[in-house]
Amino acid sequence: MKIRRAEEILKSLGLGQSAPALAVELKLHRRINAEAEIARPGRISDELREDWWNTPSGRWRLEVEYKAMRERFPGFEAVLLDETFITWEGRLQSALAGGRSYLVYVVYSGGFPDEAPTVIIAEPELAAITPHLLFGQQPCLFNHAGSARGYDPGSTTAATLVAWTALWIHAYETWRQTGSWPGRSE
Repeated sequence: MKIRRAEEILKSLGLGQSAPALAVELKLHRRINAEAEIARPGRISDELREDWWNTPSGRWRLEVEYKAMRERFPGFEAVLLDETFITWEGRLQSALAGGRSYLVYVVYSGGFPDEAPTVIIAEPELAAITPHLLFGQQPCLFNHAGSARGYDPGSTTAATLVAWTALWIHAYETWRQTGSWPGRSE
């Protein structure tokens, strides 16, 4: 698996090492995406599909994502996996006594921002029968059934998903200690 670090990615995209100050809000994303006139044919092969970050709205969105992560989670680093997936990699520490450190990846899908990034807790291995776990090491962070409290392509950033992951980790650690998952389930 080939990994490229954030500086190399940003340089290749002409963004420099830090995202410039932005005078736009995430809620404008939908309008900008529509104006970019991105062709969205049906299923196409990976060789023909343009990476989302190489589109006009994608480059703008990457700057917003980068700025949000630098402000809220500066310990996370952007990497490019296999020249295909931009990913944020970093550690979250449980705040509970005896809590563990968790290696977290936020992987942007090829359909981003219309499709939510995937969050993976790579370390430590989670208990086999864990509540609110989707597949393997992927925590369920929001209602995927279209709830108003779920992923919103116009306003949810990787920083939002990392914050939700920190809350999930707190609930997981509480469940491990008490046997009861805190909060409300729907």
